[in-house]
Amino acid sequence: MLGELGIPPVRFRDARHSCATLMHMKSVPIAVIAAWLGHASAAFTMATYAHSPDDALKAAGMSFGRDVTNRDNVAGGDDR
Repeated sequence: MLGELGIPPVRFRDARHSCATLMHMKSVPIAVIAAWLGHASAAFTMATYAHSPDDALKAAGMSFGRDVTNRDNVAGGDDR
């Protein structure tokens, strides 16, 4: 049926990884994701199932730019 629809096959395991990652990206608490997947350990869920896509990692890195001011970048700009 998937072939007729032009949809590539997806293994059940891959769907679990996608589900965990999407829930993680929607800020669902890790404990909830772990319970949803039937895991006893949220640490296992994070290490094994919830992946951070490159664009999310870039956005996290860019968030620091909002906290740094020009004064912080000027040599000798210590305002202690």
